[in-house]
Amino acid sequence: MRLYEKHQIIHFLKNAFYSMLIAFLISLFAHLVAAKKLEVLDTVLSSIKIFFSILPLVFLSQKNFLFRDGPLKAIFLVFYYLVLVPIINLSIKIDNNEALNYFFILLTFINIFLLIVSHIIILKYVFSDFLRRKRKVVPSDVIVVITTYITMAISFGLFYTVLSLSTKTPVFHGISRELPEIEFYFKHIYFSFITITTVGYGDIYPLTTFSQFIVVVEIITGLLLTNVILGLVIGSGILASKD
Repeated sequence: MRLYEKHQIIHFLKNAFYSMLIAFLISLFAHLVAAKKLEVLDTVLSSIKIFFSILPLVFLSQKNFLFRDGPLKAIFLVFYYLVLVPIINLSIKIDNNEALNYFFILLTFINIFLLIVSHIIILKYVFSDFLRRKRKVVPSDVIVVITTYITMAISFGLFYTVLSLSTKTPVFHGISRELPEIEFYFKHIYFSFITITTVGYGDIYPLTTFSQFIVVVEIITGLLLTNVILGLVIGSGILASKD
């Protein structure tokens, strides 16, 4: 069964247009009223950043649009917040605007809240519901577990990035603060993936006790997802031939 209809797409595009208009008006207000000057390029770039920050709210407002409401929708939002939003925010550079800075802080808190809620939905579905036998295992659980594994790795990478930015002393050997912002973010993502897969090349490693503790937590999380949960899902026989 399709999870979207023509009227749903039209409704989504209409609301997305309204969101873009609202983003532009907020940006225009911040530049004209708060900063008392109008920089056309900065106004447009600010509008784009605001738009992509509030777009998930439009997506969430439509029930069962593209994905059924549940873990798959939550996984999509996690990818959106951890991949697309950081790339946009790191790529678009605008001059400091006090009014916009406060608004971006508000949007950041909203996005973090939705990111946490999305993770809770995924982990509840993968761990709690399955282990407590609240539902039957279905073939799509394999995809959910694998994508959860990937989203957890990216999430830990984001946390490592914030950890590095929050202190003046180096947190990880092999990651320089002088790197371009996108490369700096990707380095932490890369380290997260080699950590959760327990590959451990040794080119990057944690230097502080707290970062070492988080690394241990990530390794345990990866082992639980692959060795325990994925093993139980596949071992349930859902992929066996019914011939």
